[in-house]
Amino acid sequence: MDRQTTERNMRFLVLEVFWAALALGCYSFAAAFLIRIGGSNLMVSLLTSAAALVNALTAIPFAIFMERKARRWPWVVGSLVAFRLGHMGLIFIPFLPAYRPEAMVLLLLLVNVPVALFNAGWLPMFADVVPIERRARLFSARNLTLGVTMMVTTFLAGRWLDAAPFPLNYQLMFGFALAMSMVSTLYIARLSIPDSPVPARESRPRPSLADFRALAAQQRPFVNITVNTLVFNIAFWMAQPLQPIYFVRELGASDGWMGIWLALINGGALIGNLVWPRLMERRGFGWVLVRAAALSAVYYLLIGAVPNLTLILVFAVMFGAISPGVDVSHFNILLEVCPPERRALYLGIFTTIMNMGFFLATLACAPLIDLIGARTLVLILAGLRLGGALLFLLNPVRAPVAEAAPSRT
Repeated sequence: MDRQTTERNMRFLVLEVFWAALALGCYSFAAAFLIRIGGSNLMVSLLTSAAALVNALTAIPFAIFMERKARRWPWVVGSLVAFRLGHMGLIFIPFLPAYRPEAMVLLLLLVNVPVALFNAGWLPMFADVVPIERRARLFSARNLTLGVTMMVTTFLAGRWLDAAPFPLNYQLMFGFALAMSMVSTLYIARLSIPDSPVPARESRPRPSLADFRALAAQQRPFVNITVNTLVFNIAFWMAQPLQPIYFVRELGASDGWMGIWLALINGGALIGNLVWPRLMERRGFGWVLVRAAALSAVYYLLIGAVPNLTLILVFAVMFGAISPGVDVSHFNILLEVCPPERRALYLGIFTTIMNMGFFLATLACAPLIDLIGARTLVLILAGLRLGGALLFLLNPVRAPVAEAAPSRT
């Protein structure tokens, strides 16, 4: 791919995330909306685990499907359109006479089928069209755009939700999010993506248990990052339903407060996206991942030890600043440990394992809250997060290409 096409693609990748962030900022209130319409702790857990279940069941089949397609891009764009249009159903949930929480969870379960197909083609695309020496800067630009836009959007959305009557406030917000997501889709559709190489049929037999055992023996770096990530993310996954339950039910947070909290997390991410990429260039992705992962455990310790809504807003800035260090370094290492010719399949295996962990962790959240309380569970998550971070130090992932520091020029 020539330099001009690469530059154009990178520009579109930044522009699309701006419009997507406007939608994501609004959809960030989905769990709060579910609580407002009467959703139980179990329903909130199911809301976050539904997507993981779909992805766990479809990631490998969809990855194999995509691997056999030379022209993957029409499937990627089409599945994204189906996913985003499916969110239109959120606007009509309040009109239902009964079973509104159940209908919302079912809706989001169904719309996650096409997005699983989208992910199977979208994730390998980055490695194909963005040179490794430019990925850190591209991800930094995308994350910076995402952070600024979501910071403003979540703050304004929270103010809107407090000012307008329920449920009209949520319905209009979800309608706005739908429109913005479709603009983002237009930019994705305009990307110039080359056809992908399709390995010969005989070289791609249907995966079996023996194949996965051979993979574990031959691809130790891939196994290491999979195991490390699974353990490290347990706390993060459980925190997805736990935090809105803890903040809204136990600490009495309003929609406006939730908007400020989300805005400050994204504001902190702006700081992180200015600092971490420079450290990645100088010290490597692995060095950054170990340190950022350990720092992320402090956030859960603080919000559990100090149950004060004002101070939690301060802690949110810290958490937002740390997150890009984990996300960008981890994703780049993951891309490099996957063999290029089978990257779609390896990412499918990784996604399946992660989503099974996500599903089980979030599903366990509701009964654990009922058993030991939300605050106690938050403190336990801090310990789990720190233990997972130590794995990246004790069981390191060797990715020589990813670790090389690219030239500053």
